Amino acid sequence: MALAGLKADGHRLILEVVTNWNAVDPVVDRDIVFHCNIYDLDFGADGKLDPLCEEARKAVLNA
Repeated sequence: MALAGLKADGHRLILEVVTNWNAVDPVVDRDIVFHCNIYDLDFGADGKLDPLCEEARKAVLNA
């Protein structure tokens, strides 16, 4: 997920080690608001064009 997009929205990010290395689980107020497999993300860009990154960003904004 594009961390820059979340930072641009004004979020403070804390990256944590997880047991499932393939998981992307944005957490807001201790609740997982989105989940996907890291291999489903498009790593060819900054995440702005990846629909899954946009879906995760919206989930964080709506949390």
